[in-house]
Parts: sequence; structure tokens; C-alpha cells
Amino acid sequence: MQQGAPGSNEALQQALEAYEQMLNTFENNAKDFWEMWGAPGGPMVQGIEASVQMQRAYLQLLRQASGAGNQS
Repeated sequence: MQQGAPGSNEALQQALEAYEQMLNTFENNAKDFWEMWGAPGGPMVQGIEASVQMQRAYLQLLRQASGAGNQS
């Protein structure tokens, strides 16, 4: 990534943290919803878990690339 303004790395880190919080909220709410359906909701829960796992891996790569550290 390109070097930006002095506070840009901090702003990026805050944005990544906010996105991760939103991702956690989505995961919990969506899984709760689909778990209400019992067995028919199982495949949706698995899909949500896979999607969230991929997005967390992407967030980790963004943090590493920006030098924002490893936070999970």
C-alpha cells in the first residue's frame, strides 16, 4: 500500500476494526436466524461460516499489508 497522511494508517485500522465488528454482528444474527429453522437452515449456517472465515482472512491480509498488525 502507498504511504499516506500520518493518520491514514490509524484511520485504516479503525475502519478495519469497525468492519470486523459489523462482520461479527452479521455472523451472530444470521446464524441465529437460520438456526431457528433447524436442519433446513444448516446449509445456510455453513455458508455464513465459510463467508465470514474468508472475510476475516482478507482483513488479516489487509492489516499485514498496511502494517496495522495482526488482530483477530
